[in-house]
Amino acid sequence: MLDKKILIIGGGGIGSYLVAELNDVVAYEQISPYTKFCVADADIVELKQLRYQKFDEAGKNKAKSLKKMYDEILDIQAYDKRITREGQLIGFGIIILCVDNEKTRKLVMDYCYKTNKEFIDLRATGRRIFALPKQRLQKDSLKFVDEEDNREYSCQEKEDKEQGRIQLGNRIVARIGVQMLLNLLRGHSNKILSVVI
Repeated sequence: MLDKKILIIGGGGIGSYLVAELNDVVAYEQISPYTKFCVADADIVELKQLRYQKFDEAGKNKAKSLKKMYDEILDIQAYDKRITREGQLIGFGIIILCVDNEKTRKLVMDYCYKTNKEFIDLRATGRRIFALPKQRLQKDSLKFVDEEDNREYSCQEKEDKEQGRIQLGNRIVARIGVQMLLNLLRGHSNKILSVVI
């Protein structure tokens, strides 16, 4: 039986849509209303992000904004700090990565293999989407992590944003992530998904 406490790391382009979708599946009784969620994100919602992230106002912490928006149906806790150490991951049975950096990915994957916890890693850049469920062997998951890459990414391509265009890959991979979570909770397996739309 999987722990009913789920940590979502990253409440931006992917995470904000993931939480909105989770709200719907809990409302439709596809996930138990007793499932506890926590969104971890230290960032503030920027005005320019309202076009491609699921927030109703700028200037507030992303995790706290999501709690305020969806707390009526979701049992959701806001954690307005960055995840930087294993101690912050204790107590969660499933971790959903919606992060923009490799360092956090590696930390979570190492922790989940060490403690036999589940994770789903969701990524999007413009029209490119990637969803990685925990693989049987740690090396098979870690081959998708570049430990030398210290950059932070956006769910939108830089060139598209500069031209005022947005892509919907972040919304699509958020829905895929919810389906992968449902699969996990229902005892079904997940497969790696990598698509350019």
